[in-house]
Amino acid sequence: MSKWTVAKETVAALSENASAHGADAAGMLEALISTAIGALAAEKDAAYVKNFIDYEVSSINVQHVDMQRLT
Repeated sequence: MSKWTVAKETVAALSENASAHGADAAGMLEALISTAIGALAAEKDAAYVKNFIDYEVSSINVQHVDMQRLT
């Protein structure tokens, strides 16, 4: 199983279980993103994390296909 498949399954599980934790899907995803950013910062330096986030945010409205992330 690829890292992207694991990540997608994690996101789906969070969304499905949100109400059981008194949250909505968006709230669970916000918690995941915040936690993941902190974990990434513990693994990489701040400049790397900022560049990664900037790239992802700039890609939100761009129509492109990233084959690696579709697997």
